[in-house]
Amino acid sequence: MKVNKTVKKLAKIFHENKYEIYLVGGAVRDYLLGNKNFDYDFATNARPEKVMKMFKNVIPVGIEHGTVLVLFEGHEFEVTTYRKESDYSDNRHPDEVNFISTIKEDLERRDFTINSIAYNVI
Repeated sequence: MKVNKTVKKLAKIFHENKYEIYLVGGAVRDYLLGNKNFDYDFATNARPEKVMKMFKNVIPVGIEHGTVLVLFEGHEFEVTTYRKESDYSDNRHPDEVNFISTIKEDLERRDFTINSIAYNVI
């Protein structure tokens, strides 16, 4: 899979800090379909507070669900900690989120098969 240099640099920072990071969601789907993509979402075992320490510009857009927006070299990257979710009382947001340690567990919770595919950038 071909990804831009900035995506690789971002992933390298996680690896240098001893964390896993995988490209997930639409970017992987678009690659498999042969479509161009400019939207990159990541899953990681780094907790949001660790991600916020690794990067200078981070917005805690969904920190209660483990998601932060990393502003890096002119790009916005959504980075979410591996998680397990409980029921969805409102059919949209989980009632409870628990952080977990493996990409396998995180992928098992995803709603669509295509969203259960992860790509290791490095």
